[in-house]
Amino acid sequence: MGAGQSAGYSGASPEELSYVLAERFATKCFTPLELTHFKDNFFSRAAEQGGLRYWNEKTLSEILGIPDGSFSDADENPLDAGPVIFRMVSYLGAFPFQNIMAPSVLTFEAMVKVVVLLTERYGKVLRRGRKDRIKLLFGSLADVGKKDVRTIDASNKDEQSTAEEAGSSAVNSHAPGFSIDEPTNDDFEEDEDDDLALAALESLDAIEVFKLDHRVDRTVYETRISLDTFRRLLMLLLVIAPLKPLEPAQIYTADQSAERIEAIKKEADSILAAFSPEDIDGGISYRAFARTISTSLPYLFDPLTPLFERLLFSENLNLSQKQQREVQNEAQKDDIAEKTKDLPPPAPIMLSGSFESTILNPTLLSHMSFFLPSASPSLNLFRNGARLHPIFSTSAHGSSLTSFSHHVLTWQSASLLILQGAPEGEDEEIITIGAYLPQAWKSSSSTHGISTTQAPKALPCLFQLSPKHQVLPGNPSPTIEQKHNLPAAWFSTHSGIAIGCQIPQPSRSHQTHPSPHGAASLLIDVNLEYAELHVAPVGHDGVFLPSGNASPSDKPTKTRLDLYSLEIWGIVPDPSASASAPESGSSAVEAQRAKWEFEAREAERRRNINIKAEAGGSSQESARWLLETAGIIGDQGRPGGSV
Repeated sequence: MGAGQSAGYSGASPEELSYVLAERFATKCFTPLELTHFKDNFFSRAAEQGGLRYWNEKTLSEILGIPDGSFSDADENPLDAGPVIFRMVSYLGAFPFQNIMAPSVLTFEAMVKVVVLLTERYGKVLRRGRKDRIKLLFGSLADVGKKDVRTIDASNKDEQSTAEEAGSSAVNSHAPGFSIDEPTNDDFEEDEDDDLALAALESLDAIEVFKLDHRVDRTVYETRISLDTFRRLLMLLLVIAPLKPLEPAQIYTADQSAERIEAIKKEADSILAAFSPEDIDGGISYRAFARTISTSLPYLFDPLTPLFERLLFSENLNLSQKQQREVQNEAQKDDIAEKTKDLPPPAPIMLSGSFESTILNPTLLSHMSFFLPSASPSLNLFRNGARLHPIFSTSAHGSSLTSFSHHVLTWQSASLLILQGAPEGEDEEIITIGAYLPQAWKSSSSTHGISTTQAPKALPCLFQLSPKHQVLPGNPSPTIEQKHNLPAAWFSTHSGIAIGCQIPQPSRSHQTHPSPHGAASLLIDVNLEYAELHVAPVGHDGVFLPSGNASPSDKPTKTRLDLYSLEIWGIVPDPSASASAPESGSSAVEAQRAKWEFEAREAERRRNINIKAEAGGSSQESARWLLETAGIIGDQGRPGGSV
């Protein structure tokens, strides 16, 4: 990669431009130390044929720490995502001419572009580059409907013949392009998301070459992603979702139990069900893919960033004796299993407390990390260092709203409500529903319930995890609650818990109940025995907006569940990121404990107060007034907050 830069490359071939772009990526997007490590990783493991150094699928999978596709039967290796990752990388290595050059042989230059694209480092060199990889990722996964495409064998069984082909002309090794038929999805403009490719060629003053390639780019709308391909990728992403930079993926991919694999498959199928039913039978279309990813799975591909950043660190450079390098590489595969035995377990995201969850598990947490931003809108649940603190559970604390109030009202930070149940009369299908509430539950002066208000930069969301993934985002309108009396979350000792419901004005003549409003609402009865989820395809005047996949022709639905378990988890942000927030992080845990201690002292003081007649009527009135003011007893002597 020593080609000199020039003022423009308008007369260069696509192969030459691709090479020069890789050189620019390498020098601008990596630090000198990262580039040194990357070169060592690549060339110490590269195969060679005809003077060409390249990686095959087995090499790529080994260094990434993912199953390498060595099993022919997917049932023997259920996390066999190696061929899928290899397909993606072979496509991205041809950027920005993937339509006429993909699949690419994985040379060093190709891998440079792959790492830059999958770790989103291209913003440093592309003037118009934006962080929207949806179309690029779709093209890398599409495997249905391609025409005249020569692919590298998925398991690379015949790698020698492939290398010979590549060795004859490294820069000319590519597949024939797609057909140039017109796109079938008219909802997307042909150049609506060509920003990455256009920016790459603008940076090289090579727009004319882009125009020649652009005529075949539109056929991406004709292709589809097969369900098997996407399911295998989803299973891998669910497993490695908590992966951190420089952390070996083997921590998560090794020694998966049959029970864990079954949970991963189930969660992957729930996510697959989110794509349009009309598209799902023949594979996932670009339209369904783009819409679903952008609206309800914005962080789905985040785990690929730390996975490929691993290539920028070489253990070889930390060895005191360089001659051990070849021996280490030869024994690497056999050594992986031994190494994983001694690897430290990943830090748990769920903190210890008064109960252990009967709902949340690692797979469910991974699923939620694909769309929950937690305290930071730009980072998912794992990336921002957040932890979950147990607040309330019906399994541990019972089904009393008194207990619910005691635990939830004392938590002064964001929280996560999650429940599981089954449709009335059915025990086989388990439905999991949740709500992200960015602010603390607070007492309401106008009602006997509890309400939350929306923070300017953090919106609530209502979601369903199974059997079908669905996200109903919060309404950004700052006046939505005041206009319609619509708190994000509310509860009353007379009517139960309401999420995204309209709260009627209190009445002395009759008892009032919250009512569903807008695109989505969740109601839970006073005994915490059943729940109702109301979803409508339209409605922009509620707390929650319609799902990104909703169509105006869809009918409103009401799902009534026998409630098995309800849990509230407090979100504890990373202490280093929340030092300036007095009511977040560990301070929320400390504040809760302080309030519990205060309540205990007040309860003890109450026992010592004699409100009997021997102190006189005035003393009795004063004592009762004191207890009512403190909220210890309610109107007419009823205990405050009881059902």
